[in-house]
Amino acid sequence: MGSGRVERVATVLVAVVRGAVRRLPGAWKRRLDDRLFGAIFQATRVTNDAYGWPAPPPGGPSGGDGGAP
Repeated sequence: MGSGRVERVATVLVAVVRGAVRRLPGAWKRRLDDRLFGAIFQATRVTNDAYGWPAPPPGGPSGGDGGAP
């Protein structure tokens, strides 16, 4: 499949989805947006472990009490 054909198919697909979303009620659009944002956030989030440094201990430099009674 040539790259020009892929671009045309993608363009048509995006146009169809945009047209369908425009016809949805406002509440459905908000729910869909929330679900999509949540899915993207979950797929792209990175923990401190991935950067190679440990997270600060509870009650450490952040000023929290660490849950002490």
